[in-house]
Formats: sequence, C-alpha cells, structure tokens
Amino acid sequence: MPEKPATNDPSPWCNVPARIRLVGVVFLTNLAVFLLLRLGFLFFFIPDTTPLFSHPVLKALYLGFKFDARLAALICLPILLLSGVPFLDLFKKKTARRSWTGYLLLTFAVILFIYLLDFGVFAYVKTRLNASLLMFTNNPGMSLKMIWETYAVLRILFFFFLFNFLYFWWIKRRLAKLSNLPPLSQTRRQKVVKYTLFGFLLLAVIYGKLARYPLRWSEAFFSPNTFVSYLGVNPVLFFYDTFLSNPLNYDLDKVKQYYPLLADYYGIAGPERENLSLVRSRSPQPRVKGTPNIVFIIMETFAGFKTGVINDGLNSSPNFDKLCEQGIYFTNHFVPMENTSRSLFALFVGMPDASRGRYSSWNPLLVDQHTIMNYFTGYKKMYFLGGSANWGNIRGLLSHNIKDLEIFEEGSYHSPVLDVWGISDADLFMEANEILREKKERPFFAFIQTSGNHRPFLIPKDSRGFKTVKVKKKILGKNGFYSLEEYNGFRFLDHCLGYYFELAREEAYFNNTIFVIMGDHGTLNGARDTRFSDLSFGSFKIPLLIYAPGLIKEPAKIATVMSELDVLPTLAGLIGKSYINTTLGRDVFDPAYKDRMFAFTYTPFRMTPRVGLLDEEFYVNVESDGSYSLYRWEQSLAPRDLKMQYPEKAKQMADMAVAIMEYSRYLLYHNKK
Repeated sequence: MPEKPATNDPSPWCNVPARIRLVGVVFLTNLAVFLLLRLGFLFFFIPDTTPLFSHPVLKALYLGFKFDARLAALICLPILLLSGVPFLDLFKKKTARRSWTGYLLLTFAVILFIYLLDFGVFAYVKTRLNASLLMFTNNPGMSLKMIWETYAVLRILFFFFLFNFLYFWWIKRRLAKLSNLPPLSQTRRQKVVKYTLFGFLLLAVIYGKLARYPLRWSEAFFSPNTFVSYLGVNPVLFFYDTFLSNPLNYDLDKVKQYYPLLADYYGIAGPERENLSLVRSRSPQPRVKGTPNIVFIIMETFAGFKTGVINDGLNSSPNFDKLCEQGIYFTNHFVPMENTSRSLFALFVGMPDASRGRYSSWNPLLVDQHTIMNYFTGYKKMYFLGGSANWGNIRGLLSHNIKDLEIFEEGSYHSPVLDVWGISDADLFMEANEILREKKERPFFAFIQTSGNHRPFLIPKDSRGFKTVKVKKKILGKNGFYSLEEYNGFRFLDHCLGYYFELAREEAYFNNTIFVIMGDHGTLNGARDTRFSDLSFGSFKIPLLIYAPGLIKEPAKIATVMSELDVLPTLAGLIGKSYINTTLGRDVFDPAYKDRMFAFTYTPFRMTPRVGLLDEEFYVNVESDGSYSLYRWEQSLAPRDLKMQYPEKAKQMADMAVAIMEYSRYLLYHNKK
C-alpha cells in the first residue's frame, strides 16, 4: 500500500512532487535575487532627469521581471527534465544530489559574476555588458590593472563569496528537507499530468508572452531613453544576444582606405573628415505649401516587374498604375536588399544594413541609430502593422529611435487575425484610416506596412469586393508569377490599396496629405530579367510613388537612379524640413547631386555577399574576392562585360560599391542618435 504524504507537511503543496517543489524553490529564489539586483541597478544608476515612478520606468521593470523569470526558468529546466533519470535522481543518489547542487552553485556564481561585471561596466561607460567589450580581453593585464585601480575589488569579492555561500546554504537546506519527505500516494497518470503541466508552465515563462512571437530583447527598447531601455534587459540574456550577433563586423583599415571616396562625394571637410564622419546639415526650401500629413505605405514584396507600370501583360496592379498617372512616379528606384527587416533599416536609418550574418535589427548593439525621422517635428508619428512588431525585432529599431512613435499591431485592432501575418491588408487599411481620421489636433506621419503578400496568400472572407481569377500557368510564368495563388495575392494587395484610397478620399485629411507608396523589396521568383544572377533587378527595382493630388498638381515621371536610402531626405526636402544627415541618403531634387546619383545593391542571403552599384548608364558587380564586371543595364541590352573598354569607370564604380559596404558596416556602430 502506497505511503501517504507526510503528516508534518499540511501545506497546500503536500500533493506536489518533491522534484517540482525543488524546481519551484530554485526558480523563486533565483527570481528574487535577480529582482533585487534589478532594483539595485535602478536606484544606483537612475539619472536625475528620469522620474522614479514614471510610466516608462515601471514598464521597464515589468519587462525586466519577465526577462528575469525567463533566466530563472532556463536554470530550472535541466533539473526538471533530467533529475528524474535514475542515475541523476537527486533524491535517490547522493552523487547526483552533489552534482545538482554543484550545478546550481556554479550557475549562480557565473550569473552573479556577470551581474558584477555588468554593474562595473555600466558605472564606467554607461552601457550594459555586451559582447563588443570582449575586445578588452586582448590586453588582459592592462584591463585587470584598470579594474583593480577603479573598483574596491577585495570588498566586492568578499560580498560575491558571501552571497554564494548564502545561496549554497539555502539550496542545500531546502534540498535536505525535501529529500526527507515520504513518497506521494499517486498513480502514474497523476504523476505524468503534474510534470507535464509544470513543464508547460516553465516553457510558457521562457516564451514570455501570450502572442505569436516570444518575448525578445527589442521589447525593452521601447523608449528613446537609453537608461530606461537598459533597465528593461537582463544582463545575462543581453550578453548572450549580443554574443550571437557577431559585433566585430567591420574592418577599420578598409574603412579608412575607402572613406575618402565618400567624403569627396558628400563634400565633407575639416574635423568631420578626420572623424570618419559624413555629418552634414541641410535646410531645403519647401516644394509644397503648409504642413501636410504624410502617409507612407510599404507594400510587401512589391517587385517592379510584377506591376502594370512596368509589365502590363496581366493587369496585376490597376489601382497602383492609376495612381502613378496622377503623382510623381520614380521609374528607377532601387532598394539595397531583398529582405524586409534590412529594407526598413535602410529606409529609417539611411544606410544599407550590410551586417554580416543576421540583420541589424536582431543586434542589441545596433538598435541605437540616428534617423532623419526625428526632424519631422510637430508630427504625430504612427506605425501600423497587421501582425506583431516583434517580427524581425523591428520594434527596437522603431521605438528606441523615433521619438513618441505610437505602434499599432496585433492586439490593437478589432479585426480578426487572418494568418501568421496578422489581420488582412484590407482590414489593416480600414483600421488605420479609422485612426487617422481622428488625428485632427496636429499633422501626422503614419507608416502602414502590409504583410499579406506572402505564402499562403490567403484571401479573407470579407475581401471588399475582390474576386480571384484563373490564368494559365504558362501565361503567369511569362508575366513573372510562379503560381496562381501568388498572382491573386499580388492582385489582392493592389485591390487593398485601391480600397484604402476609396476610404481616404472621403476623409478630411486627404487633400492635405502626401501619400508615399513603395515596396519593401522585390524577388527573383518569376523574374524574367536574370542577367546579373543574384544581383538581378527583380530583387531591387521597386516602384516608388509620391501621390498628393491636393498639393502636387503636375504629375511627373522621374527617371533619376535613386535608392531607398534617399526617400526620407527627399521627403524632408519636399516639405522644407531642416535636418542633419549622418548617413548615405540624398534628396533626389538637391542640385548638388544632379547627374551623379547612384543606387547600391547587396545580396544578404550569401555568406560571401556580392555588391553592386548603378548609375544612369552602368551597373558594376563586385565579387567577394574583389573582382568586378561592368555592364550597361538597360533591359534591351545583353550583358557584356565592359571593364576593359571603360577601365577607369569600372574601377571608380567598383571602389564606390565596396566603400559603401565597408563604411556602412562601420557606421552601424557609429551612428548613435
């Protein structure tokens, strides 16, 4: 007959297995220590200018609690999963008990040591411990001497060992008490249910939130206040995230070699040149009257060769095509890369995200960037996305750098979720319009980012009158579409755009608004022009339209070669906003760059990327080994390497392409707001 629970344990936990109770004790103990350390960080380092009980501080503490709970749960997970294995059973094997005690003590000691380093680093350089600081290990003697002379090392070590001893004493005591409990009277099924439920609870804590995407470091960077953002992170997890991001991402010797090309191009002189800087001020004259609203629509995978304005074979984008007839249509606009996160980085920051490996929005060290967006003063800034801004960790880039930006995402809308990308694009436009019509107190700058033009290309039941069509596969292929689903998905995206303008034309804000419509990137899938391999235009040539019927009366087609990097400077010039530019974008209408505009291309999905540079006539492709080829890029011409015919031109363009790549990698770490 099974033994009953211990009579000397009348608590509600008496029916909880000892192993689960131990994991709970370890979790709560570690969480309590982490929270005390977080409060210590707050009270020791909070600036005088940051109110203690302000909403950002409280939100950062809440997010920090979730990160701390994640770390505590990660420590406990091996115990829950492995300590039931017979030779690892800490309640039956003395050796196993000692091993698990050693594991907990070692883990706690390492984590506490990281916290000590983190506090010391922040006291010294006002940043949390991150992988870029590993450079100090290159000269350990000097670094250790600096630490010894700066901090009370002996006192710190005393408290370090004291806390470890107290932790060891507490865990050993709890483990001894739990080991003396008699076994529970429970069936195998009851045991499985209890461990399964507790395991799911632990995994839920690690996941961090009830949403499609898990809790990510970028959520802590919701505020432009750097201290508030740092308050929200966990130093151990933050160090791990930065370690994964390969912070040593640029070659300073190459930057110095190529920087003069860029400095000459942008007219940089004096001290800025000595500092490897491209800082320059601009005070443009406005080209439109008043202070118009701006609605910036980012169309998902809106490849130029699939649109009617470039390829009218299937009438795939009638709404966009009609708008192009009434606005300023840029026929040779290129994005740097085929990747949404990298594209948004290029748009907002004004430089290509040429980082090696993972894109920069995943790197906590690169979240702090200067952006021209903050010179659009007086505007209410909003960002609309049908899904979660945790996608691609783009939240950190936006919230941390754009002052007072309001993000609307999943959970902000009344419309139902359609698929993994969130609500449908039709619902997104409807919800955004309903919010914009209420913004009457000051002008607004709103980004609406669609995301439905992805597999599985679902069409919602309420499609606002959209009808799918059938087209033969051979005809689809000739017009750049690889499937019927993709073709109808592209048509639906254009239909949603037309639906939005039906709504917007009825609103008071319409006649005083500049609408900017741009794709985030293209695709090689279905591209007919594949002359330049993975640098072919299908990925990079993207329609760009400025449409403002109430403000710009003369439609135009602009054939100037331009880049996504140039869009925000051009918008600032259009409405006459003065700004300081620190990166690579230019105002397309600035006469200083007349007849010398270019666009940069980059292959982010290659481990050894190729880069390219276009001007009005030529396209240079540069391989990772430094070799390059020069082509005329008009579609009517077959690709023929003209490097020998135009050696000076080829060398000049190849050097500029490499200069942009190398300098952009450097600038990622030297463009703080």
